[in-house]
Amino acid sequence: MSCLYTVNAIYASVILASTRNTFGTEKASDYGPGFLGFVFTAVMVVAGIFLMRDMVRRVRRVRYQSEAELRQHQMMEDGEKRKLEEPDEPIDPKTSEEK
Repeated sequence: MSCLYTVNAIYASVILASTRNTFGTEKASDYGPGFLGFVFTAVMVVAGIFLMRDMVRRVRRVRYQSEAELRQHQMMEDGEKRKLEEPDEPIDPKTSEEK
């Protein structure tokens, strides 16, 4: 029921606002968004700039992480492909003649 009262009040205020005849009494300052519109627009621009910078930073971080993971997988695959050569008998590094 209160929704109907709200809609009725909005309709009545629109009708009342549209029946005023104030043509020709406007000033040059009555047109345009004014100072509040400027402040709102400036805040939105600054927020957009910070949002874009943060987004670029996050995308760069994800790209670097994926490149690091790719390098790590390549190193692991290279390590698995290498054949390990183990000696037949234990070698003592202190007395070994090979260096």
